[in-house]
Amino acid sequence: MSEQMIATAIEARRASRHYAMGENQVRAVDDVSFTIPAGEFAALLGPSGSGKSTLLNLLAGLDRLTSGGLSVDGHELGAMDSEALARYRRHTVGMIFQSFNLVPAMTLADNVELPLRFAEAPRAGRSERVMELLHSVGLEKRAQHKPSELSGGEQQRAAIARALVNRPRVLLADEPTGNLDTRNGQEVMTLLSELNANTGVTILMVTHDPALASRYARQQLHMADGRLIPNVEGAR
Repeated sequence: MSEQMIATAIEARRASRHYAMGENQVRAVDDVSFTIPAGEFAALLGPSGSGKSTLLNLLAGLDRLTSGGLSVDGHELGAMDSEALARYRRHTVGMIFQSFNLVPAMTLADNVELPLRFAEAPRAGRSERVMELLHSVGLEKRAQHKPSELSGGEQQRAAIARALVNRPRVLLADEPTGNLDTRNGQEVMTLLSELNANTGVTILMVTHDPALASRYARQQLHMADGRLIPNVEGAR
């Protein structure tokens, strides 16, 4: 399927993920349906325990649906085996985590290059790609530094560069400013907004902060108790 044909980046069709906990059933994601257009900047909001992270893990191919359907950039996740899901995670989606998840013993450049190694990308061109991404997030002069030598904001910008190194079509960001102060959080959000505008990458960001979502996201999805609920303010 060509990129031009894919007008919808993410589609959930009555998606559910239920867990057994003793004799009880936990409906972490329950009968959720929505679409996010290609190139959109969307926010997924809700309190802790509402199902946001479970839904993000499903979209990342890290968890499996109990029922319903999910497609991302034309990939039907429920029809994919473990090997296909691993390829999907390497090439179609990028993940940004609240906790950065940089490897402490590796330099910044090596951290950003890591997904290229996992994807067995040709060695030729790797360094150029890494430096291109570090330049785009303003960290080219910090390439040989270890994560411990960087501020929290710099570490998150490095994590964004790493998430983008394989040119994903969809970026999933789980509370990307959760461990940052206000100034660094604003810098990271401005960077994500510019990436969305300049590259067309689709972004789905999980956040607890309605003000952050209202400022940066054009589409808002609200969850409570595993289900989508109406957004009384509407999307911008």
